[in-house]
Amino acid sequence: MYCADAALGGAVSFRFSRNIGHIYENIVLLELKRRGGDVFYWKSTRGREVDFVVKIGLRITEAIQVCSSLADPKTRQREFQALGEAALALKAERLTIITDDEEGSEKCDYGDIAIVPLWKWLLEET
Repeated sequence: MYCADAALGGAVSFRFSRNIGHIYENIVLLELKRRGGDVFYWKSTRGREVDFVVKIGLRITEAIQVCSSLADPKTRQREFQALGEAALALKAERLTIITDDEEGSEKCDYGDIAIVPLWKWLLEET
């Protein structure tokens, strides 16, 4: 579930610690909606999940994973495997992982994955 106002969501929710990854996901969803296109969640037959799949017309233009950091090898593997399965199944034109401050790109069997900090992704021209 996503909130139209992240601050309001934080004010009325009950939790013991901040989950910055979920806050980032909420921000990304709001920006994707603002940019237009249809936004979906995707889950593979193996149970791997992709946070956002962007569709414009009949084309899947992008598959996006959002996490605060790729420093943990388990997180990195999970995010890359999910994008790989989405790339093969959906033929997404772009593959992106949005993080707190990591940046770069990685070539994989299924395509290039852009790794971009949230602040920079929000400033991209659309």
